[in-house]
Amino acid sequence: MPIILPNTTSRKPLPCCQHDSGFTLIEVLVTLVVLSIGLLGLAELQISGLRANMSSEARSKATLLASDIVERMRANPLGVAAGAYHGIAASKTICAGVRPVPFCSSTSGNNGIVPSCTTGATMAAVDAWVWGCGMAPPGVQQGGVANQLPNGMASVTCNDNNPDDAFPCTPGSQNTITISWNELSPTDGAFTPQTISLTIVP
Repeated sequence: MPIILPNTTSRKPLPCCQHDSGFTLIEVLVTLVVLSIGLLGLAELQISGLRANMSSEARSKATLLASDIVERMRANPLGVAAGAYHGIAASKTICAGVRPVPFCSSTSGNNGIVPSCTTGATMAAVDAWVWGCGMAPPGVQQGGVANQLPNGMASVTCNDNNPDDAFPCTPGSQNTITISWNELSPTDGAFTPQTISLTIVP
């Protein structure tokens, strides 16, 4: 009698030996969380870098504006000696007012368009306005300390070294230029006041 062996070729593997493939929902969620945290960190780095660039730009503008008024004072020694630069200030409030009359130029004649300044005091008044508010027509806020810096303000003070003589600001006296503005903090996003001060002898 022949022996019949069982057929094992068509037997299915036991359930214990099967392996699943692909990602589970938990793995997908974990991946999304990790990716989101990484993107938030990258965004924070970009924001911090942008704030640092804005801070550097504002400080550079303030330095250039301080140099601008220094050159204007050195070009007008009569106005400096008369004390015409002492006490000048710049702010949004001042720039909303009326600009000096005459609004003259240091260039004689200036092709007949703008009259030339006849005294050091009138030249100083124009210098103060242009430095603080820019060259834009009345009512237009553009240029100057008040418009180039966030909440920009500035002042010039003469430290008269001989208050008993005839000069309100004796030649050779030191003048202090102060410029302030608001800067966005890179840590908490709040505005903090910043100031630069420059003492010169025009």
